[in-house]
Amino acid sequence: MYRVTVLYPHEEGKRFDLDYYVQKHVPLVKSLLGPFGLKSAEVAEGLPRNGAPAPFVVIMGMEFDAIENFQRGIAQHGREINADLPHYTDLKPVLQISRIR
Repeated sequence: MYRVTVLYPHEEGKRFDLDYYVQKHVPLVKSLLGPFGLKSAEVAEGLPRNGAPAPFVVIMGMEFDAIENFQRGIAQHGREINADLPHYTDLKPVLQISRIR
């Protein structure tokens, strides 16, 4: 099993529309990557600690049985997914691919 994690690092003065992300972007990603074996998608909102903002505003985790499935889905729909980015943030996301053991 593989996890694709999309991390949105906190940056002062940058915006992130969590409602848009959860209600529009995540369903878009699910609809486009579902046929490529997306098993689950989870959104975690970072919370402040001791008066300091969370290191990441949002972390999204997606699970696939095979990383090749994700790669095929992104090859076909990556442009459409990335084109939605300006609708909810001006942050630059960081992508990590991990094997779940």
